[in-house]
Amino acid sequence: MKTLRTAVVGLGWAGSVHARTLAALPGVALVALADPDPARLAAFPGLPTVTSVRDLLRMRLDYCVVATPTAAHEECALALAAAGVPALIEKPLAPSAEAAWRISDAFEQAGTLAAVGHSERHHAPLTELARRLHAGEFGDLWQLATRRQGPYSGRVRDVGVAFDLLVHDVDLASWLARQPVETVTAAACVIAGPHEDTATATSYLRGGILAHHHADWITPFKHRTLQAHTATGVLTADTVAGTLTHHTNAATTISSGLFPGVVAGDARAIVLPERAAPFTLEHQLMRDALLGGDAGGLVTLGEGAAAVAATEALLTAARTGATVHVLSRQPALT
Repeated sequence: MKTLRTAVVGLGWAGSVHARTLAALPGVALVALADPDPARLAAFPGLPTVTSVRDLLRMRLDYCVVATPTAAHEECALALAAAGVPALIEKPLAPSAEAAWRISDAFEQAGTLAAVGHSERHHAPLTELARRLHAGEFGDLWQLATRRQGPYSGRVRDVGVAFDLLVHDVDLASWLARQPVETVTAAACVIAGPHEDTATATSYLRGGILAHHHADWITPFKHRTLQAHTATGVLTADTVAGTLTHHTNAATTISSGLFPGVVAGDARAIVLPERAAPFTLEHQLMRDALLGGDAGGLVTLGEGAAAVAATEALLTAARTGATVHVLSRQPALT
């Protein structure tokens, strides 16, 4: 099997995890790192280091991870696309929908593979929920609700909680419902600043599904849950606990198409298959796709751009107090 030559640009928290993951992944050789901060580069002794993505382009890369601050994603991504270098670009894909679409267009025109690092999709409870939900095991999907909370670390300064955290849940909602977000209402509050530190939103997805979201980084414990309300009950995916629980609806369907009612039933834990860590799974998918395998499972640039557009609309809704229509070129997901 060919060994792929890879590099990482940007060595903050996410970039450092990507670098360590690539260094340990079979079939991949981490050949260089780029970051303008010498202290970050010093944390990876023994590897060639440079200060920019353009320096990396001279190293015959098979793919590159973009994990810079969000504002620099477009410049790095366009340089890679122009050079024909495949890329895994951290979420959010870009700071605006227009920038995200420019990135997507550049890679499409170059005929070069690229994906977005929405790693939450690869947590075992969410992956198993998606598999069973899309197979029709739980009947119709009625509603989604997410909660993503944690302490204030101060490590993210270029964006607020919406683009750092809520963008995950906006993406998860579209992925699970297989529909794009059409409108958003929201509220947000600045506490520590300079951007919003807590935000709550309700999005309306094509087909009539509501998704309710809350995220903040003012909570002294970590909380990560997604609930899918279906005809057969509520599925709760907890990625902190690593569990998926089905609280069943004991009501009996009278006939097809009629609301069966909701009656409390049993709660049962769904056994989850063993899976690698989310970052490892992302890179396994990139590696296999570049070696001729199926690119399924990777988050496409179109999906990443749709998540950016919906999150951008969310911030506009919070600022104006209005319901905002999402600007998106993404069709219904299949």
